Amino acid sequence: MPRSNHSAEHSLGLRSKRRSRRGVVLLDLVLTLAVIALAAYVLMPVPTHSLSHNDVKADAVRAAAIFRQARTDAIRSHAPIDVVVDAMDGFILGPGEPLQVRDDIRLVWSTSSQCPLDAGRRALRFLPDGRSCGGVLSLSGAGHEARLRVDWLTGRVELASQ
Repeated sequence: MPRSNHSAEHSLGLRSKRRSRRGVVLLDLVLTLAVIALAAYVLMPVPTHSLSHNDVKADAVRAAAIFRQARTDAIRSHAPIDVVVDAMDGFILGPGEPLQVRDDIRLVWSTSSQCPLDAGRRALRFLPDGRSCGGVLSLSGAGHEARLRVDWLTGRVELASQ
């Protein structure tokens, strides 16, 4: 009898060791997967924010709003209103908040020689009857372009994106 008792104890001991080994193997596997996931996260390249068509169009829409507000203000106040476009520094100054376009957006500003100069920059002037001196503002970057055209006769602001 002592022999069978010893054999049962021995059998229980082997089962216990096997279970603990299975637990260790599972823990090793989970830790290994966690280390691999952490390494993949750390080594993954960080996506850089590139300029999209929507970024260009958003700044063009803001610029169009400044132009339209200036025209409305000129009609309401019965006085000329100027919008200064600084293509080199990338800002537009008119009624309300000035617009500083993103650094990666290039501005090209073309106006008539009839438009006034403001500190060496051509300003778009809106007259009390709604007319303007006219101009075209192109915003471009990363292969995307938006163009604002201000009609001299009507002062109408048109936005076209390509």
